[in-house]
Amino acid sequence: MDTTTIIIAVVVAVVVIAAVIAFAVFSSRRPARRTAQLKKRFGPEYDHAVEVHGDKGAAERDLSERLRRHDNLRLRELTSREREAHSVAWSSVQQEFVDDPVRAIRNARRVVESAMADLGYPEVRTTGDPDQAFEQRVRELSVEHPRAVARYRRAQAARPAADPSGTEHMREELVAYRGLVDALVGGLPKVGATTSDPARRSSPGNGTEEAR
Repeated sequence: MDTTTIIIAVVVAVVVIAAVIAFAVFSSRRPARRTAQLKKRFGPEYDHAVEVHGDKGAAERDLSERLRRHDNLRLRELTSREREAHSVAWSSVQQEFVDDPVRAIRNARRVVESAMADLGYPEVRTTGDPDQAFEQRVRELSVEHPRAVARYRRAQAARPAADPSGTEHMREELVAYRGLVDALVGGLPKVGATTSDPARRSSPGNGTEEAR
């Protein structure tokens, strides 16, 4: 074998080895990059998914699947009339809370579902459990509105087992639902000092899509 052939063989071997090393390094870093991207996109919802699944890999597959489904949705903007209708519906919920908090919370959920339907989110098919159906909706919302979803999660987690219909806790739930509606509608009207809003009175920091 002449010198030129030997040099070529050595160069080829070096290139192959370098490529193998580069691929190994890239492959080892890819899971870390995916984790960082999912944490940035979902925020506290990432930790919630890990807690629910009990496994980081399963949680990341779940979140990645949410992203895939969301990319396949055909969402649209709300019309001015639709936005106004949802804002009016929310105002009714707030007024109703004073006399019937339980019913107001139930109707708050319906405003979220109605806004999602108008935006183009698909109908949720479940076994008939309304809580399960809404959980699926929350999972869908977590892709674009993770912080509003995080506030909703916190309100649900803080629900006292002994008295789940306690008025103080239900105010926090109403604030959380407002955050979801606000995120979907694109900004509810600001509440003035003279406007009746029991949720806002109990939580002065509210007023945007999510708790900052």
